Order: sequence, then C-alpha cells, then structure tokens
Amino acid sequence: MTHARATTLPREVYERYLPLVRRISMRLVRKMPQEIALDDLLGAGWVGLVEALGRRTAEMSEDEFAAYASHRIKGAMLDYLRSLDPLSRKMRGASKTIARTIRDLSARHGRAPEEPEIAREMGLELEAYRTLLGQVAHADFARLDVTEVQAPSESEGPDLLASRKELLALIARSIEHLPPRLQLVLGLHYQEEASLREIGLVLGVTESRVCQLHAEAIHRIRAHMMPERDDEPRSRIRAAHGTTTKENRHG
Repeated sequence: MTHARATTLPREVYERYLPLVRRISMRLVRKMPQEIALDDLLGAGWVGLVEALGRRTAEMSEDEFAAYASHRIKGAMLDYLRSLDPLSRKMRGASKTIARTIRDLSARHGRAPEEPEIAREMGLELEAYRTLLGQVAHADFARLDVTEVQAPSESEGPDLLASRKELLALIARSIEHLPPRLQLVLGLHYQEEASLREIGLVLGVTESRVCQLHAEAIHRIRAHMMPERDDEPRSRIRAAHGTTTKENRHG
C-alpha cells in the first residue's frame, strides 16, 4: 500500500486507530513542558499513522500493524519535538554531514576514511571533529534503533520479512567494515551491555572518548547504508561493497 493509497482509505480505518494516536500522545505530553500542546502532538502522530497505513502490507496481522504503527506514530511525534529545538536541528544537520562526508570519502578513495581525513574534509581540526561527535551523541543522534535491527520473525508477511532480513544483513556487513576497535565498542555496548565507563576501562580511554568512538561507529554504519548520491531515492539503499577497511588509530 502506498502513501497515496493511504490517503484514500475509508474514514473508518483512520477512526479505528485514532485511540492509539491519542494514547501515545497522552503518555508523551505528560513528560513535556506546559508549552507543548497535546493537539500538536496529535497532529504529528496523525502524520505517523498515515505513513504507517501507507506502508502496511496485506500479510501484516492486526497485532503486527499496531506495533509497527505505534513505532511510526511515536517517531513522528519525537521528530516534531526535535524540530522545535534549534540545537536539535543543528545537531541533526551535523549528523547528516558527518555521514555524508564519510560516504563521499569512501567512494573517492575506495576505502573507509581515517579520522583526520574526515575532519579535514569537514574543515575541522581533529579535536574539533571529535568534540562534534560527542555533541551529536549527547543530542541523541548517534544510536542504533533496536526496533529496526531486532531479529525478524517468521510470522511477519513475506515482503516485510524479506525487507527486514535485507536490512539486518546490510547492517551486519556495515559493522564488518568497521575498524576492529569500533567493532569492539559496539559489541561491548550492545551485546555485553557494558556502560561507556566500563568500555573506557577496557580500552584505556576516558568515558567521553568512548562516547565519541561510539558516535563515529554509528555514523560509519549510516554512511555505508546511504544512497551513493544525495539525489537518489532514499529507498535505494547503497549496496555493501567489499571495501577493505584498515584499522584507524583512535584514542
């Protein structure tokens, strides 16, 4: 089902899921400052619902769609809240620039770029680049969304199952191309559930440096998954080529 198809669905379909939008917005607004209006969250959630309906497949069960729609609705509300914060807009732009720079340098040199090369391409000193990575991480733009990378279930429809397996495989290949140190950071954090402080003790660096390394790893993964050009449709995920990555000298 396409987005255009979703906008022509019967009114009863939208009304069926409006309580879901309202429940999510009510839970979220309780944590917000008074100037955040419930109606604004409802409006953002409505956009997320329409997007979810546009992506629904015939094979999705009611429970599967409700879980998927909840994720899209809350995501749309959070995007709206971030748009209100000038700092969040700045950090979102910085995050995209970092990933785009890594992508472009990888294509230019046929290998993953070193940290100093990324910094130089962005017109930054190395320490300024690392500081920016930390700022992006603290603004919550440097994390893996586990709802996107959890193992697919055989109960999912064939189209959804195939796309999720493809995404998982692409992320796995992207991680394989990371320098060993960054792979270790991700493994300790997401598999061993180690804190940044604990990872710092293992690597012999500060907690803030681990935060920067984690942010760099996430942006390298995003760069590997980006379209090869900015004018390509977002649906055309860049294929994972067998690029050899030599270990960066972090720290």
